[in-house]
Amino acid sequence: MKAKGRSTDALERGLEGSWLPVAAFVSDREVPVGELRVARLDLRAGHYEIRDGSGAVVDSGDYRVDADVLPRVMDMVGVDGPYAGRKLEAIIELDGDALTVCYDLDGSARPESMEPDEDQLLLRISYERDVRRPS
Repeated sequence: MKAKGRSTDALERGLEGSWLPVAAFVSDREVPVGELRVARLDLRAGHYEIRDGSGAVVDSGDYRVDADVLPRVMDMVGVDGPYAGRKLEAIIELDGDALTVCYDLDGSARPESMEPDEDQLLLRISYERDVRRPS
């Protein structure tokens, strides 16, 4: 495994905190945020937790990012929940307090862009940092 670069360290620091979903799309179809299982995404020290509307953890595991490639990548490995033992290969965009995570729902391959090809079933969720919770 290659050593982490400074840009990856900076990306990890930028991701730390709690994130609230503000928009979601499956392929090009908008999905109401209230229909998502995720009401909050917590990212801390390489660990993620997805919480539902009641605050219960419904999925958790570990994540790793690489900022030395474009688009930026995030691998999420489930420990507890529906993705336990599985790896989701996502691409991400981080712009200050805005984060977008995109992955292929079929789990067959990492997306090459945030825009789906004709036959791709991509889930793209945009988040805003939860400023009510300390990062």
